[in-house]
Amino acid sequence: MKIVPVTPEICGSAAFSELRRAWPEIVFHDAISNACWGRLYEERPDFQFALVDDGEVLAEGNSIPVSGMPEGWRDALRNGFEREAGDLLCALAILIDPDHQRRGLSRLMLEHMRGLAFDRGWDLVAPVRPSLKHRYPLTPIERYAEWRRDDGLLFDPWLRAHERLGAELVGIAEDSLVAEGTVADVERWSGLAFPESGRYVVEGALVPVAIDRERDHGSYREPNVWMRHARA
Repeated sequence: MKIVPVTPEICGSAAFSELRRAWPEIVFHDAISNACWGRLYEERPDFQFALVDDGEVLAEGNSIPVSGMPEGWRDALRNGFEREAGDLLCALAILIDPDHQRRGLSRLMLEHMRGLAFDRGWDLVAPVRPSLKHRYPLTPIERYAEWRRDDGLLFDPWLRAHERLGAELVGIAEDSLVAEGTVADVERWSGLAFPESGRYVVEGALVPVAIDRERDHGSYREPNVWMRHARA
């Protein structure tokens, strides 16, 4: 296995497209992300990388230099393209092919991203999407982020992976990702029908989606947890 830059050939591969299976469909409909994502590979190529094994793409990592602390995930994209100078590296995504999860690949990718930041004299900040929060969608993110195991480590495996590498939990990013559209749009993204207005639990989503049938509007506003990896 080796980590390589994301090339057009990698972007065009079927295995690369399959990485989307790692996240629920609804998270791929944030308007700011969709407007900016393709620019990462063209304008910030040094911070996009993939893990390959014998030509197979197993994982992808995405990050962007930012100036100052963004408010959340989507704001990091705006910050990273609107401001010239960077003083932090902000993580955007680490996607592991579901068929290759639980092999320690997430840590390998995170360590590489830390290296990209530290080699430039920057801290790495990460609006972390907790990996088990979708099982507790009704629990406020502020409480969930504080849960700890009997050994004192953070309860959530992905938050714990950051903590084990020395990261500090520094806050909650409210509305870090926002996906909104018509009721039909949100039904298509979630695979559910929403017969009336209200809040609905959607598989894979960290919090419920909000449906307003009178306005024909649905929204998913995902919170993340800010972790900061300080350079030595």
